[in-house]
Amino acid sequence: MAETRNRSTGFIAFAIIFLAVMVTTISLQETGVKKALAAMFPNYEIFAGVLPAEWIIMSRDLSSGENYGRQRSRLNDIFYSIRNGEYDPQSSTTNELRGKRELHEHVLNTGQTLYFVNPYFAFMPLHIFFAMIVAFLVSMFLPQSSGLAWVRSKMLREYERVGSLLEKQFDAHDVDFSAMLGVSREQREHMLRFTTLPQVIINEVEDYMAIRRYVNGESSNPFTPLKFYFRYRISASYGNLIQGLVSGGAAILIFVIGLRGLKLIPQEEPSLILMALSIEFILLIVLMITFAGSAQEERLDRVVKELEAEQRDAIKHQTDTLHEVLGGNRHGSGSGGGGGGFGSDSIADYEEQRLLDEVLSMMIKEAERKRSV
Repeated sequence: MAETRNRSTGFIAFAIIFLAVMVTTISLQETGVKKALAAMFPNYEIFAGVLPAEWIIMSRDLSSGENYGRQRSRLNDIFYSIRNGEYDPQSSTTNELRGKRELHEHVLNTGQTLYFVNPYFAFMPLHIFFAMIVAFLVSMFLPQSSGLAWVRSKMLREYERVGSLLEKQFDAHDVDFSAMLGVSREQREHMLRFTTLPQVIINEVEDYMAIRRYVNGESSNPFTPLKFYFRYRISASYGNLIQGLVSGGAAILIFVIGLRGLKLIPQEEPSLILMALSIEFILLIVLMITFAGSAQEERLDRVVKELEAEQRDAIKHQTDTLHEVLGGNRHGSGSGGGGGGFGSDSIADYEEQRLLDEVLSMMIKEAERKRSV
C-alpha cells in the first residue's frame, strides 16, 4: 500500500515538473526565438504583438533615406489598423485577414519576405519534448527517500529484476553468483569462460555491477542509471513502438509536404510544416538515443535467454523435489523395494527412460503384427 502511494506521489511530482517546465518554456519562447533568429538569420525580424496568436516574421527593409522612412511609416500604419480593428470592426477574423492582405501588398512593393507563424502550434512538440526530458532527469536523480523520484523507482525495480534474472541464470548453470560479484572484472571474465553460461552475459554482469555501485553510493556517474534504464527498459520494451512512431512521424511529414505541394498550405504560413518537422526531429532523436543505448544482442535473443533461465530454474526445482520424493520412497521400501527400481537421478534421465520404453513397446507390437501376418 505504501509503495503504491509513493508511486502515485512520484507520478504526480513528475507531472507537476513537466507542466511547470512546459509553461516556462512557452512563456520564454518569444525571447528565445528572437535571440536565435538574430544569431542565425540576422536579416529577419519578428513582430509578436500585432496578431493575437501569430508572429509576423519579415526580412528587413534594406532601403535607405527617405524611401525607408516612408515604407516604415506605412508598415506601422498597417500594424496599428490590425491591432485596433480598423479594417473590420465587426469581425476580428475578417480584420486579421484584411490586415494580412495589406501586409502582402506592402512586401510586394518593398521586395521583402513575409511569414505568419503560430508559435503555439509550430513549436508545441519541442516544448513537450524539452519538458519531458527535464522532468525525466529530475525524477531520475531525486533522492529515493523523498518519495518523488518516480523514474528512479522504476529504474530500481529494473535493477532488481535484472539481478534476479542473473541469479537464476547462474544458479541454473551451478555457478555462484555472489562469488562472481566479489572479484575484479578480469577475474570474472576469466571465470565465466570456464562455465556453461553464454559469453554475452559478461556484458550484463558488468552493467549490473555498474548500477549496483551507483545504487550503493560507490559511484556518482550520472550516465550509469540513464544507460542502464535505456538499455534494459526503454530499448527492450519500447524499441518497436519507437520505430513505429518514427514511421508514423515520417508519414505525417510526407502528408504535410504533399499539402504544401498542392498549395493548400500557403507558403507564407509554415506553422503546420514546422510542427511536422519538429515531430519527426524529436522521434529521430529518441530513436537515435534508444539504439545508442541498446544492448548489442537482439531483443529476441534476450527473450529466449530469459525463458531459458526460467525453465532451467523450474526444472532444477522439480528435479530437487523428485529427488526428495524418490529418496523417501527408497528409505521407506528398503533396498529391495520396488521404489528403488525406477528411481532416476534427474528428470532428463526419467524422460529418456520413458521414451525408450515407448519405443521398445512400439517395436514389440510391430514385430507381433508382422508375425501374425
